[in-house]
Amino acid sequence: MIRRQERRQERGLATLTVCVVLLAVLALGAAWAARQLVTAQRVAANDLRAAAASEAAESGMAWALALLNSGTIDDACRPAAMRPGSGSGPSASASSDFRSRFLLIGADGHYHAPPPPSGSAGSATPATAAAPACANSGPLRWSCRCAPTPGTPWDATAGPRADGEAQPQFSIRFVDAGGVGQLKLIVRGCSDRRADCDDPSGGPIGVTENAQQLALLSALRLPPPSALIEGPGSFLRVFGYPSSRYRDQPAITRLRCIDDCSGPLAQALARGRRLIWIDGDARLTQWPASALDGTPLVLVVDGRLDLLAAGHPQGVIYAANGVDWHPPADQPTSLRGALVSEVPVTKAGSVQLIHDAAVLYRIHRQMGSFLPVPGGWTPTR
Repeated sequence: MIRRQERRQERGLATLTVCVVLLAVLALGAAWAARQLVTAQRVAANDLRAAAASEAAESGMAWALALLNSGTIDDACRPAAMRPGSGSGPSASASSDFRSRFLLIGADGHYHAPPPPSGSAGSATPATAAAPACANSGPLRWSCRCAPTPGTPWDATAGPRADGEAQPQFSIRFVDAGGVGQLKLIVRGCSDRRADCDDPSGGPIGVTENAQQLALLSALRLPPPSALIEGPGSFLRVFGYPSSRYRDQPAITRLRCIDDCSGPLAQALARGRRLIWIDGDARLTQWPASALDGTPLVLVVDGRLDLLAAGHPQGVIYAANGVDWHPPADQPTSLRGALVSEVPVTKAGSVQLIHDAAVLYRIHRQMGSFLPVPGGWTPTR
């Protein structure tokens, strides 16, 4: 009897030992699975943040290119009408274009990047304080800042999304690329909205930075040597490439007029568009006030231009099928720049054509479309 009881006790102890070992193995397996699950969740979260930051950077690249070739905007980066006395440079008012706000005109007459903000050299102010930036504020909605005033940080805490989701953001800056008329556009994308994407105190965040070299496709590739250019092939000699390609550049505003083009032209100029293409024939009875403010204008008419307007515009006027310029006899009229046509031009004796090299070279160096240089994209972070 004693031996049987001892054997039963031994069997029970062995069973208990096996159960304890199995429970320990199961516990270790569960802990390992939980650890793997946590690791997988962290990896997935990191991948999601990295993808959101990358998409934000790509969106910022396209956004900046579009605004570089657009007209006037306000401090929220929305299209705005031109206001008198808007000026130029980083201190421009709320009715200036994107180039005037964030680029500088150098001594050579070309666009250059502004000096780096103070925050990029160790200051407590984030480097993106005066840089244009946008944050996602909802499905297909972005809140942007284009105020060029240095030292005014972009309020990255205002306006959280109603659904509580993350708000990817991007900020842009420019640096000189070395070549004449070339810039480097640097876009930083972040997976969530913060004043400084490099500050980890708010939790994990994905950051991506890409650079794209840009070049200005000039609106006037070859400044004409005289105030009047006539004859076949004049467009190619002056503008540098065929009209079918010229009219498709992003900075061009295309118009089609039924009768008088004065109204549509005034609306385009009020939006800050100075590179105008008119399909077909055009008739101008008067110049809009913004066409006579001393800022050069490039007006291309894919037909015949009938000019009855008096005044003193500056820039280049081209008409494929000729120009007939006969303003009222008692009103002095001149064009400071160049008049170009494929056929002989007819004009009244009171119309003066003045060849102004300064105006033509200003168009050559500052007007046109910024385009990405092939092979100029590089990831910087």
